[in-house]
Amino acid sequence: MPESLLESELFGHVRGAFTGAVSDRRGRFALAGKGSIFLDEVGDTSPEFQSKLLRVLEDREYYPVGAERPERTEARVIAATHRDLERLVAQGRFREDLYYRLRVVEIVVPPLRERLEDVPLLARHFVRKASHELHHAEPTLPPETLEVLLAHSWPGNVRELENTLTRAVVLASGNVIRADHVAVPGAPATARNGERLATLREAEGEHVRRALAAAGGNKTQAAKILAVSKPRLYRLLEKHGVS
Repeated sequence: MPESLLESELFGHVRGAFTGAVSDRRGRFALAGKGSIFLDEVGDTSPEFQSKLLRVLEDREYYPVGAERPERTEARVIAATHRDLERLVAQGRFREDLYYRLRVVEIVVPPLRERLEDVPLLARHFVRKASHELHHAEPTLPPETLEVLLAHSWPGNVRELENTLTRAVVLASGNVIRADHVAVPGAPATARNGERLATLREAEGEHVRRALAAAGGNKTQAAKILAVSKPRLYRLLEKHGVS
């Protein structure tokens, strides 16, 4: 998100602050009221934005874009990042004073590969969630499929697990997610009952068709299921002659 848009999204703007600002708009800090505002990937923000965020935390005030008077906030800030902020501070890429302002209560969540005991519970949750969103009957996860999931290192952490199981729900033709429905290294890819193994192109086309069917023809939802951008989805649809 461009920094100017991020500032407007969080702090709001006044009419005429920039081209297209046809009316006043409240930002997330105003909408949060006395509740909480969650800032994801705060380690990816610029030094300029970090200065503005520090001012909010220290003075409980912020300026909407284009405003002459500050507004106050009582919102609690919760921030998350996958980056090592201490290293970024040492490299001069993250403000030290902001780091200590944010680090009042710190919760360290280990990567998924270091807490594999969570995989079965998370897997069943994501299967249930995907089934609900796709209006499918919830399939089961047999022990052999869980073994495949537990054998994977999950470099993409929980998001990778969620995407993997969403695709598996789409691919599962019955009420069971088999090991060959799980697209991770080491998962079996053998044919059933003597079926001919599909070529990579055929498998890709079938995957796209299933995702589109599961989304009820909604291309935005199909792109989400496939974990690809909409332009990429349109190229896949054209490539495989899917309308």
